[in-house]
Amino acid sequence: MTFTLVLGQPLHPAPAAAGQPHVEVVDLRVDGRRDQPLGLDNPAPLLGWRMNPARRSAGHPCHRPGSRAACPADAQTAYQIQVAASESDLGRGRLLWDSGKVRSAVQSGVRYAGRPLASRQRVSWHVRVWDAGEQPSDWSRPSSWEMGLLQQSDWGQARWIDHPGRTETQPMPIFARAFDLDRRRRVASARLYLSGVGLHLPTLNGRELTGEVLAPGNSNYQLSSEYRTYDLTRALRAGANTLGVRLGNGPAYVRRSVTNPAVGRTSPYSWWQSQLKGSGTLTAATAPGATTVSLDSVTGYHVGGTVNIDTGDGGGNLESRTITAIGASDITFTPALGRPHSAGATVTGSGNNIAASDPSAGAAVTPRLIARMEITYTDGSPDVIVSDRSWRTALGPLVTDAWYSGSDHDARREQPGWDLPGADLSPAAERRDGTPMAWTDAGIAPPPNLATRLVARTAEPVKAVETFTPVSLTNPAPGVWVFDFGQNIVGWPQLNLKGTVPAGTVIRMSPAESLAPDGTVDQASLMGGGGNRGRDLFNTYTTAGLRGGESWHPDFNYFGMQWVQVTGLPEGYTPDENLIKGIRLQADTPVSGRVTTSDARINRIHKMSRYSFASNIMSVFTDCPGREKLSYPADYTMPMGAIHRDHDLAAYLKTTMRHLVEGQSLADTPMRGNVALKTPVYDWGYSGRFGDEINWGNAIILVPAMLYELYGDTKTMSRYYDRMVDFADYIQRQKAGTGENAHIVDAALADWVSADQTSGRITGTWGYYVMITKLAMMAGLTGHTDDATRYQALAADIKTAFNSHFYNQQLRRYTTGGNAGTTGATQTAQALALDAGLVPDGERQAVIDALVELVHAFHPNGEGPHFSGGTIGMAPTVRALADGGRDDVLWELLQSDAQPSYGYFMASTPANPGGMTTIGERWNRGDSKNHMILAQIEEWFHTGLAGIRAADGSIAYRELVIQPKPVGDLAYVKGSYDTPQGTARSEWTRNDRRFELKVGIPANTTAEVWVPAGDRRLVTAPHRATFLRMDGEHAVYRVASGSFTFVAAHTGPGT
Repeated sequence: MTFTLVLGQPLHPAPAAAGQPHVEVVDLRVDGRRDQPLGLDNPAPLLGWRMNPARRSAGHPCHRPGSRAACPADAQTAYQIQVAASESDLGRGRLLWDSGKVRSAVQSGVRYAGRPLASRQRVSWHVRVWDAGEQPSDWSRPSSWEMGLLQQSDWGQARWIDHPGRTETQPMPIFARAFDLDRRRRVASARLYLSGVGLHLPTLNGRELTGEVLAPGNSNYQLSSEYRTYDLTRALRAGANTLGVRLGNGPAYVRRSVTNPAVGRTSPYSWWQSQLKGSGTLTAATAPGATTVSLDSVTGYHVGGTVNIDTGDGGGNLESRTITAIGASDITFTPALGRPHSAGATVTGSGNNIAASDPSAGAAVTPRLIARMEITYTDGSPDVIVSDRSWRTALGPLVTDAWYSGSDHDARREQPGWDLPGADLSPAAERRDGTPMAWTDAGIAPPPNLATRLVARTAEPVKAVETFTPVSLTNPAPGVWVFDFGQNIVGWPQLNLKGTVPAGTVIRMSPAESLAPDGTVDQASLMGGGGNRGRDLFNTYTTAGLRGGESWHPDFNYFGMQWVQVTGLPEGYTPDENLIKGIRLQADTPVSGRVTTSDARINRIHKMSRYSFASNIMSVFTDCPGREKLSYPADYTMPMGAIHRDHDLAAYLKTTMRHLVEGQSLADTPMRGNVALKTPVYDWGYSGRFGDEINWGNAIILVPAMLYELYGDTKTMSRYYDRMVDFADYIQRQKAGTGENAHIVDAALADWVSADQTSGRITGTWGYYVMITKLAMMAGLTGHTDDATRYQALAADIKTAFNSHFYNQQLRRYTTGGNAGTTGATQTAQALALDAGLVPDGERQAVIDALVELVHAFHPNGEGPHFSGGTIGMAPTVRALADGGRDDVLWELLQSDAQPSYGYFMASTPANPGGMTTIGERWNRGDSKNHMILAQIEEWFHTGLAGIRAADGSIAYRELVIQPKPVGDLAYVKGSYDTPQGTARSEWTRNDRRFELKVGIPANTTAEVWVPAGDRRLVTAPHRATFLRMDGEHAVYRVASGSFTFVAAHTGPGT
């Protein structure tokens, strides 16, 4: 057979002349954000950039045919960062920081080390780099970032405000603040700093400020409330302006007692309920200086929590204090009161018992906001508007708002133009139905808790990213219309009514992931508890009777849905597909990787996985978008090998880490250091089966390690090092066995949702080893050398214990009882040991063989092979088979249609005609139809089929391996991944004559390229590829940045 030489085509042309830059610096980033962020509260943000090859003239040694000369643009050898107070200062050299020329190839995670930055300070910055030929680039285009409010005192006189006297069953509040701008002065800049609990939606002069939704983001409200920074500069106008804010409950207030019988909401569904705090009155007057008050009830108050004493006057005399002791009928607190309070004064509690083992569960927080608007004019003079009693508030048209159950919007209650300049904000202002709005002055409210800090959100905001038009519309019963989007999504149904619908018509929209046998929607997968947690899950819109139609979607909750069922349309109203649109929401994390193949089945599983990940990357990672909407750490740490290849999480994981830390017990109890099973924490605490689990809590160690290994971030591990150690200490102290069970940890949840049962002692001890290994690495990186030595020794002891207890030397596989046991030899048991490097020397191939045997032998519902792994075991199973050279087994597994398999998810059923369109929670299609935990095969699509992965030991993908696996009857695969250095690409095709591999390597990166071929002589390689070795059936080459094409003899399917 003959072959044609295909030369590599570099990603960049040659330089125009000697001395001109070989590269340019692009894509400047701050704390992982690709935009120019506003409101950072990190005083030393991490900076990063990418390099693009600049234009080059002909004749450069990188491009002369046959030349093997090194290309200087392949590598960064040094960088220089300059930061200034403005772009003008940057150009003039008046700098806040000049790093000087730093000898380093690092392009991400570089910590700002200049003069301290002040609150509100905006800075400009640029970067240049030197290549391997000591040729400097031009300076990059300037970028910027802006600091937020770094100190709590920066909020000044801003107070938390609410609607005074509102009860939980009344409609949600709206707020308005009218103000005038001097027409004689020009605005230079204007910022709004806003935190609304649970969720806020601000407008200025009737327009929403950004495309962000579900702001400001979920949080542990007892410890933090996220705030957002809005740029109002261009939205303000001379003269009259009005700032409007609508509030929703979000996850801050979840109660099944909030019903609305008028629209049929009598049994609201929710997975959990917020904890109500103390409420009552003073039984005796108090004087200034008092540190104890008498109450009619002390129920619902906690030591370490907050007591709020309000003598009326709209909260003007409110005092909040930290509780130090609780008696039979009195509460003691600190500091002393500053003013008198009369008997009968309202007293409420907030916060949780931070002196006990459950410090951060979800105390109920009713809607409130805090805001500060700062306007700076071109003459330097400022105007400041803060949240206080000068704001006006009313009960709006959102009659019911529930995080789980849905929203009820009554358009008759709307006041058109309430947030426009000149709007009537008097008590007599009328709604559409003629009833009074009853506008009143806002009340001063206590913070969610005295310990609550206002913090900026590093992660990307949630946005509406895609709109779906139904692919079909059915009418399964009179008055029942079912709209099918053709894809399970997360978001909102948008109602679009044409013509005039009589006022008072109640239209119900019920989301679902499945259909009932009669063609109506089946909501079982969106609800749990068999009805014990409520049965109502829908949105309603009550019409105002407007001419020309009405349109609405919910703003303060979201749903998982492929179908929306609509009822309540007036008789004779026949809808079309445009009545309902699907608005898909997700955190606006950048897409990081793509894969497409010649196989429709693989492409479909890939699409299902991508939608599952996108559906559960909201304000926080979630388990599912319907039933629970909670952030269980193992649900994202275990599939992280797949998730990060679809989404850039450099910024998002920083916010995730803050939530983990806020979910850690710091109480002086045996539980100190433990991390709750979900963070932010809302219901379960730190003990019991669903509160004390190593492979969920160890995310507090794994996430900083991920930020380092994937993105080069060492700051997060340094910042939270002591908190990581606290968790390791807790596991050593409370969970690790002693005596003959030394170093063995029993994990209560074992391999959650697996198709077979792996011992929790195996999964727990594996998790212990992994986290201690990562902690040892980070101890060394952060200068804790003694700790590093100690943790390395501990990891070695755990490994010895793991093999002593679980490895059967006669069977040469892992079992529940080791040498004494013959049961419990599951796929997960073998895969965990293989993936973590726990297998004894010389035994690896035997364990791989055992894993393959167990895969083929597992067929609970038909012929094998089948996966059996769950949350903990699935990703290690995929990696262990791939690393063991058994990609053929992975391919075989993907061809099955029997349970448990991906094909089983795709099979058409009456409940899911055409099959599921996202990955389910359980292999039997039970419960949620949209989970991440079984989508871990997506990792192999990137690392195996496309073949793009980091080299062993590589940090931030600075060294790559391109090793595609042309398995089965695949004819081509095309993939890419955006590394911190740039985009890596792999594209291969094969036919009966040849195998062709096209590779793109970003600047400042090297790669090993593995070309499937039994003989080097069968490979035609580009001139800048250096042959390294033959490794089995692969010819291995080294390349630097550029694009390259390799051609080899076709060796048949399954190569």
